[in-house]
Amino acid sequence: MMPLSEPGGDLFNPIRGFISEHKRFLFLTHIGPDGDGLLACVALSRYLRLKGMQTTIVVEGNSPSFLGPYDPEGLVRTREELLAHEDWAGHFDGIFVLDTGKPARLGRIHHAVADSGLPIAVIDHHIREEGDFDGPHVIDTVAASVGEIIADFLEEEDYPFDDPLIVRSLFATLSYDTGHFRFNNTTEKTFKWASRLVELGAEPSEAFAIFWESNSAASLKLLGHLMSNLHIECGGRLGWFAMSNEDLEKFGVKREETEEYISVPRSVASLEVIAYFSELDKNLIRVSLRSKGRVKVHDVAMNFNGGGHAFAAGARVRDTLENTSKAVIEALSEKIRSDLGPD
Repeated sequence: MMPLSEPGGDLFNPIRGFISEHKRFLFLTHIGPDGDGLLACVALSRYLRLKGMQTTIVVEGNSPSFLGPYDPEGLVRTREELLAHEDWAGHFDGIFVLDTGKPARLGRIHHAVADSGLPIAVIDHHIREEGDFDGPHVIDTVAASVGEIIADFLEEEDYPFDDPLIVRSLFATLSYDTGHFRFNNTTEKTFKWASRLVELGAEPSEAFAIFWESNSAASLKLLGHLMSNLHIECGGRLGWFAMSNEDLEKFGVKREETEEYISVPRSVASLEVIAYFSELDKNLIRVSLRSKGRVKVHDVAMNFNGGGHAFAAGARVRDTLENTSKAVIEALSEKIRSDLGPD
């Protein structure tokens, strides 16, 4: 079987060294753990366990429902469990942070991470920015998912991919972060890895069903409500919608069921950029931005202390839903007109 990554490169040397120097790892990903960051943690964690190392994966809040099929042993724990029961210095000697490089994106646990003094290594595919962790890092902004980076690493380590859960988890990371191979971050290499992982036993329908066919009827009704209030601006090139906590409570929907709502307006032919504003708490708004590939929304996210990818980015803004949406839409409109011309 032909290798999918270039052997002998220097990309993975930082984490090779990190792994060789440590044996007991804490795995963390960003708040609101998704099908890439969390399942990439599962895949790499399982690999290190096979090598005789100790690993613990911790998430902020409850584990998302999609995790169950990929973590049948229940190895993923919550921040509360970690802080309540673990002596960090005695239990870990290194921390892996996946799918983000920003300390604040870890949520409330980032204070405990800083206080622990433990060395930190980052594996990410977002654009590296000022204020990111300084330790060993592997950043590949071309990779479709962090899982794709992990797959490359495991191949270079001559891993035979004989753990079905690692294979399934890696395929799921590709499926999730590419919208099941629809988005413009999907590359030839992504398809080659997908093919390889299917050959090794992954079922494409499993990931699709878990991520896109497992929501409640209430979630569909909430989506209909939000789409009925979809705003189309900037000459039909910008679409945006907003969800309040009151909306969630009224329809009785779990927040994790709303993650993919932002993909729905992509079906509108004229839209180049979609913005989704969701209220996390009073005066704390999550901003999600997506572009079809002609407008770099990362530039706008940076203006609001956010970041991400060139065409998929976001931020968290401390203000009201109304003020945040107004400010971001003004910035997006200016960016669209600058990049694509007047309305």
